[in-house]
Amino acid sequence: MTELRREPVTRMWVAVTTDQPKGPSDYLSLKQDYQPREAAEPCPFCPGNEGMTPAETFSVKQKDGTDWLVRVVPNKSPFFHVEGDFDRRPEGMYDLMEAIGAHEIVIETPEHHQNLSTLALDQIGNILLACRERLLDLKKDLRFQQFLILKNYPGVFNRHPHCHLMALPVVPKIIDEEISGTIDYFQRKERCIYCDILREELSVKKRIVVETGHFLAFAPFASRYPFETWIIPKAHSPDFYSIDQESIIDLSMVIQSLFRRYYRLLANPAYGLTFHTSPVQGRHRPEYHWHIETRLRIGLREGFEWGTGFFVNPTPPERAAAYLREVG
Repeated sequence: MTELRREPVTRMWVAVTTDQPKGPSDYLSLKQDYQPREAAEPCPFCPGNEGMTPAETFSVKQKDGTDWLVRVVPNKSPFFHVEGDFDRRPEGMYDLMEAIGAHEIVIETPEHHQNLSTLALDQIGNILLACRERLLDLKKDLRFQQFLILKNYPGVFNRHPHCHLMALPVVPKIIDEEISGTIDYFQRKERCIYCDILREELSVKKRIVVETGHFLAFAPFASRYPFETWIIPKAHSPDFYSIDQESIIDLSMVIQSLFRRYYRLLANPAYGLTFHTSPVQGRHRPEYHWHIETRLRIGLREGFEWGTGFFVNPTPPERAAAYLREVG
């Protein structure tokens, strides 16, 4: 099981695993260069090994209805669990509760050695479709306040292409801070701050990487990481799960183009990707503007960033965008 514990100074929620917690040997066995070894045992995400995962919650299949193209399954070791009650309670001066939610794995392709830079356009669209459909279903559970879609490449424990889809009972601090800034800007100017960022980037054109009819990919002005890129829908929308089929196709083109540029420019780098979307239920904010943030897991000074809250980026976003455009 997992507990949610609230840090009292910053008011950040932290998920703490209490059931089968990891010890020193678990961390010593991990390589630190983001390049995990292939496991000796069969991959549970590969075709033919479906019995090694929990029963799927959703799948996209071939047109003839036989073989699967994308599978969504519950995580065997979830950060959040559907069963039980919140059991909110104090522990001395601290607050904690059970980590009620959902934690699912989106198996992005039957092919073990693919990634976002090599997947076909239609397959990226299938992944986005599966994520949308799962969020629409999870939205029916009134206990959930926030959805997250997270991907690290290569995966730490399994190299088969996959991402994590989670439903949380609380709003994470980073989303809460973005919403606070969005509302403050809206109250002062009666405009969406992300829409204004889009207009600014389209005007100066120095940091744009990819532009399509529905989306803009660009290096943000105050990029925290080398080659950090945001993908934002041009039309204001607070929720990823409201995306239509035409926009799914368009977004697939942007994702494919961006990650192929990463691949060509930096020789298949390790990366992280996350979807930022409005909270749901009573915390929903129509002023918010959903978007995707990507970062390459290279050149990070995580100790300084962790200790000070300041980010140091040795590659200016204008140069990063220019490099990515050049290899398109």
